[in-house]
Amino acid sequence: MESSHALENDSETLNSSEVLQASVRVANFMEKYQRLPENISAGNRSLDCASYTYALSRVLRGSRTVEYRTVNSPALDIRRISLKLSRTQYTEITVRFRDFTDKYSRCPSTVSYSGGKIDFYNTVYLLSKIGRYRYQKGRMPTYVYIRTPVPLNAYRINSQTVDSRIRSINSEIRKTSSLIKRIRIRIRTTGNTRTRIMLQNRLRTLENRYTYLKGQLRYYEGLKNSPWYVPPSLRTYLSSTAYCSITDPNVVYLARELSGNTSYSTAQNLFTWVRDNVDYSFYYRTRYGASGTLRLRKGNCVDQAHLMVALARTSGIPARYVRGYCRFISGNWYSHVWAQVWIRGRGWVTADTTHSLNRLGHVSNWNTTVSRVSEVLREYRL
Repeated sequence: MESSHALENDSETLNSSEVLQASVRVANFMEKYQRLPENISAGNRSLDCASYTYALSRVLRGSRTVEYRTVNSPALDIRRISLKLSRTQYTEITVRFRDFTDKYSRCPSTVSYSGGKIDFYNTVYLLSKIGRYRYQKGRMPTYVYIRTPVPLNAYRINSQTVDSRIRSINSEIRKTSSLIKRIRIRIRTTGNTRTRIMLQNRLRTLENRYTYLKGQLRYYEGLKNSPWYVPPSLRTYLSSTAYCSITDPNVVYLARELSGNTSYSTAQNLFTWVRDNVDYSFYYRTRYGASGTLRLRKGNCVDQAHLMVALARTSGIPARYVRGYCRFISGNWYSHVWAQVWIRGRGWVTADTTHSLNRLGHVSNWNTTVSRVSEVLREYRL
């Protein structure tokens, strides 16, 4: 067990109980919202995720008090995992995380242990689950089961599910209506008082069911007017392709963080993030795909288009590629690739993230009037 630090200033320390209480809140938060919290209260302090996780790693290894210390976070590179970790394995992860952070004043992006590797995001969740168990049970768990708390997509509504529910509800309405008619006929024709009372009770139940189904139908029909609803003909532009993974946990995580109230505001957020956070790098064809471009924060026009398309599709916004031959502001002509996103009421909107002056729906770095579109694609493989 690790001995606690001798500290002169109590205001700069956190006791183990404060850190363990914080771990309960973090584990609960990640399970509910499927993301990292921005700020974590521990005692009288507000910690960022990296500083909190470092403090927790020390507490889980026996420190009664830990010195408050600011450490740097790594870039998120989330891996989907589903593991059962023994006490030996999670102890190894805790120790290696603590020692690395002690040495370099930053958290590791991944931690290697006897069973493989675990990334920072899942490490935060793992240690928080252990801390929550220890706080609630007063002891360390024998094993910990961990499944990455990140959803499979960032959809607001699933249009295919909406259509399926409407078909199902209409079928139930037809069946219920038919039963109501048959029972009403039986009520009029029966001469048995007891049978009539039973049928009347059954009729009231069916009429209540019919009213409920009609309400459900109005709700789902209303969703078809939502800016998030995608017509069947456009759903092909929501699927994963070779260089555009819409289930990559990092793409999903970022898409959820950037989600707005409407599909248009979401598309604006996604476009602005890619334009402002991914550096343009000149090379030909695809090199990194959406996942690699997000991780490296650099890419040519093709890879930036891959990332923009992936973020849009995982948000439930149809997106496609456009390839053209464009005259740029330099006066030179180049083959060029950009993305388009489909917004209800606006149609296909240009999303070229390769220049800081470009906006969603507006291009500044090449002349749209003389440039030529060669093809519009659901998937770009070059």
